[in-house]
Amino acid sequence: MILVRSGLCVGVVIWAAATAIFVPLGKFVFGPDNHVPVVLSAGLLVLATFFGIYWLAVRILRREAAPSLERGALFGVFACLPGLILDAGLYAFNGGRYPGLDGGASGAMTCALLLAYAAALLGTLGAARTLGAARTLPNGPDAGARRT
Repeated sequence: MILVRSGLCVGVVIWAAATAIFVPLGKFVFGPDNHVPVVLSAGLLVLATFFGIYWLAVRILRREAAPSLERGALFGVFACLPGLILDAGLYAFNGGRYPGLDGGASGAMTCALLLAYAAALLGTLGAARTLGAARTLPNGPDAGARRT
């Protein structure tokens, strides 16, 4: 239950911070007049999301008595869920586009957001694996190994 609550809190805070940044400044990152290629901007967003959530997940999963890939996935799902729901509402109430962006830039932003959510899920699984969770699975890499 603590992972669910932690994931939801992390998800809402990250969504609020990212929205507070991208609503006024998104046109400079994903707009037609930007000087940095959109692919580079989106790539940096995805990498920052992966490493940021990885760092958070390691700290949160360390508090668990027995971190596992399932617990990492649980945290990841509940960290992404608020943002996915809130972003869907944001798009719905703004005529199917991200606030402050035109239609083309909104598409690039949507693509970057979906890739960032996928990176967040992978980051939480990577954190669980880093903490040794793969050894706790019944069919993990050590399942057939003889213990001496």
